[in-house]
Amino acid sequence: MTAIAGAGFAALSRRATAFVERCPWIGWAGWLFFCGLVLLRMDPQRFAPAFGYYLKFARRFAEHQALYDPNSLTDVSYWPTTLAVMLPFTAVDPTLAADIALSISIAALSWAVVDLMRAMRPGDVNALMLAGIVLLNNIMPAWYHFKHVQLHILMAAGMIAAAACIVRERWLAASLWLFVALAVKPIAIVMVLLCIALVPKTRWPLIVATIVAVLLPFALADASYVAEQYRLFGMKLWTVATAPPGQWIYQADFSTLLKSLGIVLPGAVSLPLRAGAAVGTLYLAWRVRGAGGDRTFALAVLILSGCYLTLFGPRNENVSFLVVTPALATLAVLMLIHDQADRRAWLLIAACFVLGFVVSLTVDHFVKPAIMTAVYTWLAWLMIEPVRWRRLVEGPDR
Repeated sequence: MTAIAGAGFAALSRRATAFVERCPWIGWAGWLFFCGLVLLRMDPQRFAPAFGYYLKFARRFAEHQALYDPNSLTDVSYWPTTLAVMLPFTAVDPTLAADIALSISIAALSWAVVDLMRAMRPGDVNALMLAGIVLLNNIMPAWYHFKHVQLHILMAAGMIAAAACIVRERWLAASLWLFVALAVKPIAIVMVLLCIALVPKTRWPLIVATIVAVLLPFALADASYVAEQYRLFGMKLWTVATAPPGQWIYQADFSTLLKSLGIVLPGAVSLPLRAGAAVGTLYLAWRVRGAGGDRTFALAVLILSGCYLTLFGPRNENVSFLVVTPALATLAVLMLIHDQADRRAWLLIAACFVLGFVVSLTVDHFVKPAIMTAVYTWLAWLMIEPVRWRRLVEGPDR
């Protein structure tokens, strides 16, 4: 029975890949239709929870009002640099501003995925079409972010584009893209720190980029005001990092997974576990780096950064998986190129869909961290012996 089921799955997989080979444009058709639909339906009521929120606090920043409540988990958690970046959008009509911001984000994400696929498949004339398939598999994870015009999109694009630059050893360009990701959303610091630690040629450019990002608000507002906001922001980060699991209702990470299983960790315990996971993530990336291969290392850093943010990030939400799903879909496409019947690739594609689909907070608190735990554990098993990871990415002949 197992052999029959396996043969049936292999046949189904080959039919699916044959369809894509006959209609390679299907990915781009679906992705562009999705992007156009979201842009046409732009409305303040749709983007108020996110983009409208950015505009509100950017205006507060411009007016030198207090931005952060260190005792609250519900107000803005973006650093002052994000609000400084948002200032130009406050000068135009909110709907027009949202259309402009989303168009920039769509273009950046689409280009970044294309560039990554071309970097991973040098000389492959089908790389553009393969990128379309990756984007098609990210419609569900992207839906929430596109609808609300989230800065999460541009952060993910910056990280993906940086990975493509790492493959080609374009260190300054990689640093600039990570600067963009960091400026719009500070959690991009995870990939920044991995690159500082493991890629010496990006070390000083990234250190300078981080300093510039920190100092940017000082060029646009009174220094004493900005310094005070940074102080309050630091206190707020501590509150977020040490909060009991599930206190932020949209949270979906390892602590909510454990809570669903009846294990409630105090906030003071969660923090060292997150720190330990950071060390483990660095170790895995170091193992891959030591084995050589820019393609395998770049994809490893990208996918590990996304896994860490979604599984151990203290403010990860049940809809915030776009930071990892493009990397997972890229890996799945590479695996299917090498073996059309690879079940693991189809499981990754299924994971992208489930991670992007919202059922309920109760379900998402458990299911999504459980998926990411399985993915991270599998990746750790691969990367602890880097030859396994390299063969998976570059093919069984490597």
